[in-house]
Amino acid sequence: MRYQSEYKFQEGGGISYSEVYHLLWGTKKPVKLAGAKNEDSYFHDADLVGYGWGSTDEEVKEINGMELSLGSVPAHILDLRAMVDFCCIWRYDYPERIHHICKAIGSSGDTVSRCHYQVGTDKRDELTVYARALERWLGKRNSKREVSPKGAMEDEIERRVFSMLGERDELKELLVERTLLGLANRHIDCSFFGSASDKKPVALLPCYALDLPAEWRSRMRMLEDNILKKWGAKADDFLCEVGGAEPPCHFKFIRRLEILIGSIGVLKWRGYLPPKDSKVSGRRELTTRYLSILHAYWTGSGSGGQGSDRMLGEEFFSALGESTPAKRWLVASLWKNIQNQTRYQGFTIKRWVEFVQIIRRYTSAAYDEV
Repeated sequence: MRYQSEYKFQEGGGISYSEVYHLLWGTKKPVKLAGAKNEDSYFHDADLVGYGWGSTDEEVKEINGMELSLGSVPAHILDLRAMVDFCCIWRYDYPERIHHICKAIGSSGDTVSRCHYQVGTDKRDELTVYARALERWLGKRNSKREVSPKGAMEDEIERRVFSMLGERDELKELLVERTLLGLANRHIDCSFFGSASDKKPVALLPCYALDLPAEWRSRMRMLEDNILKKWGAKADDFLCEVGGAEPPCHFKFIRRLEILIGSIGVLKWRGYLPPKDSKVSGRRELTTRYLSILHAYWTGSGSGGQGSDRMLGEEFFSALGESTPAKRWLVASLWKNIQNQTRYQGFTIKRWVEFVQIIRRYTSAAYDEV
């Protein structure tokens, strides 16, 4: 597989979706179209099949039938098809992503999308603010890095962090500094696929919440040794991966960071649990509503919802516009992708390791240019 060397992150353009088309190839088509390229020999169902442990999936067969009727699928439709498979229900920007994808399918939105490990610059700013708040609590010199937007978000996060940590003492200071180094060590990838209509530049750097000192690893080992000497086995839960085992794109990353900070504040693991907000709670119920509306669109079985779902359904149907065979195929694929993740806790991109390798090829080149 050859990769293009160009990237246009500084012009609002991301990695081309064509680089990942092959990751979507799955079941071989029963017939090859006359004059078709090799890629036209496969359905784009790799991330939809294989669930249910051996059962035949009539829904995938119906979706593949729609694709077969389209003939050779043009590149702009394949871009949208890749966006559909990028829709991950575990991301911090879900369920807003579904609204975005529907607008793109209806030709009223841009094609910017992110998947495994990728986050927007807004998430980088948020993590930077948390790191700066921890610095301030420790009485360290504030980082000079700018965040945007500043103001209310930074003030609120600092207030919350200081409130959770409470009074300073020696053990807390060790735990907080270790947490600060752990947070600042988490890699933040702000790359993306597609292109933004406003053409605004997207800065890939910095890719960490704070600039770490050269000796940070030895400093972290010393902090952990001192914490264990003072606290013994009680410290084990506090010496975890900051933010949890998942990357910053996970919707519970910030909550897990706050659970760690709150636990340090009372010196008891999970002794303080921050209240859940809409970014964490209610996702399952909202996903059920979305699935019902998307199903109504691609099957043509309704107007998008009844009762409290009516306004949401009207919003989706308006964004998608008049139904066409290509739109029905795309929406059916989106519906199936979300349904599979909900039922089977599956990856949205099965060949995610290769996906990440493609991203790193681009971002490594971009970092070298800076």
